[in-house]
Amino acid sequence: MIDLPETTNVYRRMPKELFYKYLNDDSTLKKTFIDGIRSIIWINTISSETTNSPKGKHVTEIAIVEIILNRQAISANILEIVNREIDQYAVFIVRYEEWGQIWCCDHQLINPETGLFNCQNYYQTNWMIADELTLKIDGGNLDQVYENFFMQIAGKPFPVRVDRNRKQTDEIIKKVEQAGQNEQLESLKALEALIKSLERQMEKEMQFDKQVKLATDLKNAQEEIKKIKRSMSTHIEIHQPEIVVAQEETAETVRSFFPNVYMKMQDRTGNPFEYSLL
Repeated sequence: MIDLPETTNVYRRMPKELFYKYLNDDSTLKKTFIDGIRSIIWINTISSETTNSPKGKHVTEIAIVEIILNRQAISANILEIVNREIDQYAVFIVRYEEWGQIWCCDHQLINPETGLFNCQNYYQTNWMIADELTLKIDGGNLDQVYENFFMQIAGKPFPVRVDRNRKQTDEIIKKVEQAGQNEQLESLKALEALIKSLERQMEKEMQFDKQVKLATDLKNAQEEIKKIKRSMSTHIEIHQPEIVVAQEETAETVRSFFPNVYMKMQDRTGNPFEYSLL
């Protein structure tokens, strides 16, 4: 049985209409969302204010959301739509009649300045009698609490958080600085700042046409960064061709490298013919 502290109780119903804005014109997904889900209820919030667990480096709150289904099936796409509206780390308790599952995902931070993160993969328990589902708060801070939730649900440790984009960019900047490519470095930094600004605007923008414009600008900036990185990588690794001094063309040279050719270059008396390797 899932028994969380009463201090974490929320029990706020979330109307399905809240999520329609994320469906856009995908009629199939919208039909699946409308027909497959009976109700969505935010039942708990685990935070430093509602528990004794302090904030972590990555996790400041964990939402516990209950989804009641009309049939015994749900896709990760549906959970992703709900997660967008919640916009924080979440654990989903999915119920159908007397059956239940618990779902979570391996959130990875993609922008440390804005706190923007995304979900790489979703994991879930097996279907079981809903009253037999268990979830225990354990950990010194909310990072550890969520990681322990992940372990209880997925049955394996939470993946190591790696900012791959930042690591790659740092390595390239280091090489560029060593190569003295200051102009390209400044362009790269300016584009990165632009991308961060566009990401912040996209998070707040509600109008569809403006979202499209921001998405286009973001894609163009990302493509420009790729071009600069390719250019910098090309200029950094320059190999000078090896200069080979041609050996003097003599009979001994021919004899040492091409003995069979040398034999054919002699007449019957052993005198060499006039020859040239060119």
